[in-house]
Amino acid sequence: MRIVKYYRNINPKRYGIILLMTTLLLASSCHQQQTFLDSVPIDIVNKHNPIQIDIYDIVDSISYIPLETSNNCLLGDIQCVKKDDDVFFVKDIKGIFVFDKEGRFKNEIGRRGNGPGEYFYIDNFYLDRKNKLVCLIFNAKKQILQYDYDGNYVSTLHFDENDMNIESVMMCGEDEFLAYYPLPNDVFHGDSEYRRFKKKESMLVSDKIMDAKKLTSKKTFYPFLYFPMISFDNQYFFISVFSNKIYKYEDGKVQPAYYIDIPNLIPSGAFLEEHKDTDFFELMKIMKQNEIGTGILALEASLDYLFALVDKNTLIWDKEKGILISHTYNSNLNLYSSILVGGASDEHIGSLSASFFYENKGDIKRGKDEMLSMLADTLSDEDNPVLYQYYFKKNLVELLVEKYEL
Repeated sequence: MRIVKYYRNINPKRYGIILLMTTLLLASSCHQQQTFLDSVPIDIVNKHNPIQIDIYDIVDSISYIPLETSNNCLLGDIQCVKKDDDVFFVKDIKGIFVFDKEGRFKNEIGRRGNGPGEYFYIDNFYLDRKNKLVCLIFNAKKQILQYDYDGNYVSTLHFDENDMNIESVMMCGEDEFLAYYPLPNDVFHGDSEYRRFKKKESMLVSDKIMDAKKLTSKKTFYPFLYFPMISFDNQYFFISVFSNKIYKYEDGKVQPAYYIDIPNLIPSGAFLEEHKDTDFFELMKIMKQNEIGTGILALEASLDYLFALVDKNTLIWDKEKGILISHTYNSNLNLYSSILVGGASDEHIGSLSASFFYENKGDIKRGKDEMLSMLADTLSDEDNPVLYQYYFKKNLVELLVEKYEL
């Protein structure tokens, strides 16, 4: 199996009044400064003029890993892919499958069934990279099943019934993680958007760190946020529904760390109060008619950059300046695709179906990349998908500012 790879002098009474006023002013100033420091605006150089770029404006290379196709592992539509070192964990509707760096199939994680250590459905999964564990979220049984990387069952963690409906998880310390919940609905009357979990023997104990918004998706299960949590620059960040803020989690506490200042990015409190009894999807329709944005919908992070899906645009931020991207085009694949779809980090590896390569072989072969053309030649429409990952340029924000004269 082949890897195809492509290559920052006053009387005392008056004096007392002045002293009191000075003290109050200083206190007020310190309070304002602290508030500002707790929530810093991200400097976006083109917030009123998002640009369209080619993916090769920001990457040095892209690696494509075709996954081995065999009778032991025939994948359907891939739901998510994570990576640790040189091992890929691929989840589709049937289960989680492990592949090596060459794309060769290694093993499946666990097995289907109702016995100990078995499952009949996986809501999602996360990696405990320190302990080399694959952790399967099984809400129906209020369990998280843990397996080693070879697929062997290790243990089961149990959580309370009130903690059900976990949508996604981010590890944030030893035996500690944050969990994101979908919008409350008529089936799951959740009161939390985020909770923190700690392990106590085989039990998971949680506490709420953010209330659920006063919104409802009625009978529909709807997470709304795509990638709600990331680890970036050795810190933990997450977002909230209809918000322009990026929150930071540290030592059990949450505070707004950054915000994106773009007009009409989120609905006002008055607007939400006026439509408080409106079905969520109808509310979204009304917001679109009034040209009101939906806030930050996803976060992603590479080693050097934070990415955010801001309404319909993608923000690239290097901790100093940010740039808004309207569309990203892959000239070698003749494909428009957001960076937030996958490929920017080990937490969200990207994937493309083999049928995409097969059906678009002509366009790919007319491209500039001969090795990518060879890959398209080797795939049939029934083969397993192809994984991809981006390797970003240094100082790419500066490069974009110069190239697009921002």
